[in-house]
Amino acid sequence: MTIIICLVGQHHRRAFDGIRYWSKIHGITKLYLLHSDTDAENDSNVFAYMSRTNAEELKKKLEILDPITVPYNPMDQRSAFRTIWRILNQARDDGEEALIDITSTTNITMGIALTTALMFRNARVYSVPSKDPAWYVQGSPGDSKFQEWFKQAREQPSRDPTELQLPGYRLEPSSKHEEKEWEREKKLMVLLREHGSEADSISDIIRWFGYKAANSTLRNRFSRIVSRLEMKGLVYAEKGSKMKVIRLTEFGEIFAEALAEGEI
Repeated sequence: MTIIICLVGQHHRRAFDGIRYWSKIHGITKLYLLHSDTDAENDSNVFAYMSRTNAEELKKKLEILDPITVPYNPMDQRSAFRTIWRILNQARDDGEEALIDITSTTNITMGIALTTALMFRNARVYSVPSKDPAWYVQGSPGDSKFQEWFKQAREQPSRDPTELQLPGYRLEPSSKHEEKEWEREKKLMVLLREHGSEADSISDIIRWFGYKAANSTLRNRFSRIVSRLEMKGLVYAEKGSKMKVIRLTEFGEIFAEALAEGEI
């Protein structure tokens, strides 16, 4: 079972296309359309109008999914966090996977969505790119229309920065003991990448670390390392009839590549 949390903003077609895409792949059990509350304090009137209008139209076009519209303030991180967290928490309790569309929301809510998603194992985040990424640019570099647009765009006034509050847990260690374990975990990831991102068994990993024999003590030690990496979403251990295949997750591959390039 999969739900979609669509953070509705200025884009209508891209939000619709994203929902339609995932519906074909997963089948959607619930669709939440989070739109700007026009009465919310400090909310942009223009953004609020676009968000609410698009949410209403999406609800009509996607009537078959019986969308649930949820008003909130996309300019306030407390409102954004409460709204997204409540939906993700309920989805977890109901055994549902959650997809969050951050294509068209404010910068603040985009950050909150990513932060909140990191707190739930059932949450994933996606964005629907524009077919023409520069559709909003006026003119082409070199002509007067573009130069005027560029001048106005780069000199837009700003407000004070807003720091996004993050959960306390990090992948990085918080103690000396964890630092030692983290070094082994990172080395294992790099070794996996060097061997095609996959190991046929724990014995392979033990051998890559330079040990000649895989005794029970070493097997237990490296099984714990693999389990920690599984918990962090960096490797996936697939149990077969005789062996346990360990492979990097997609994010694990990206991370391992960064580690290797950083000569860690």
